[in-house]
Amino acid sequence: MSNFDYNDRSEMDSMGDELYSVPVKAGKRIYYFDVKATRGGDYYVTITESRKKQMRDGSFTIDKHKIHLYKEDFQKFGEGFKEVVDYVKRERPELFNPDGSAIGSGPANASEGTSSISEDDFFKGL
Repeated sequence: MSNFDYNDRSEMDSMGDELYSVPVKAGKRIYYFDVKATRGGDYYVTITESRKKQMRDGSFTIDKHKIHLYKEDFQKFGEGFKEVVDYVKRERPELFNPDGSAIGSGPANASEGTSSISEDDFFKGL
């Protein structure tokens, strides 16, 4: 997976409190895992699902859903996420390859397909 540090980017000033980001391309979606800082210096994570959605008139819009995850919840969130993924893998093992990756996930979900492209560029071909 390709990580990039916003501290190394010239756009840092316009990004405000974003410190670090990992974009994950997954089919027609992009998931952003962003580390941000509060004014008091605390860190928190935002997880954003972004997907292109076609309107009835044929135009497109980008639909986003975001959650904020605070440091005191990191461990519980990770445990809960691992628990539900393990459940799916246990109940439906035929959906997964021996390495744990989902069958039929294709290159859009592969780690080598992750890059720091813009959302607009990503959605152009969909």
